[in-house]
Amino acid sequence: MGRRKKPETKEEIQAELIYAEDQIRKLKNQEKMYANAYKNEERRQRTRRLCTEAGILESYVPELKEMSEQDAAEFIQIVATCPEATGFLRKRGLRQDEKEITPVTGKY
Repeated sequence: MGRRKKPETKEEIQAELIYAEDQIRKLKNQEKMYANAYKNEERRQRTRRLCTEAGILESYVPELKEMSEQDAAEFIQIVATCPEATGFLRKRGLRQDEKEITPVTGKY
């Protein structure tokens, strides 16, 4: 690909300016498109992970299907903070301290 010749006349300079602005606009739109695609892929992966993990949890505790969201949250909090669970997480380097886990209020 050869170099473009330098514009010399006012019309050529104006045409180059319009061309450059058009290229900038196209690249900004492309950047938005890639950013949206990235967000969508992250969301898709998160949804898949949450569904998989919820399915695993539900297979071990089928009673969760019958519980309210609040009861399920409280049950999971109890299980997640039991000594065996915190030891398991600490052993794998996933939990450093004895911080208290509190459920997030609102819709789950």
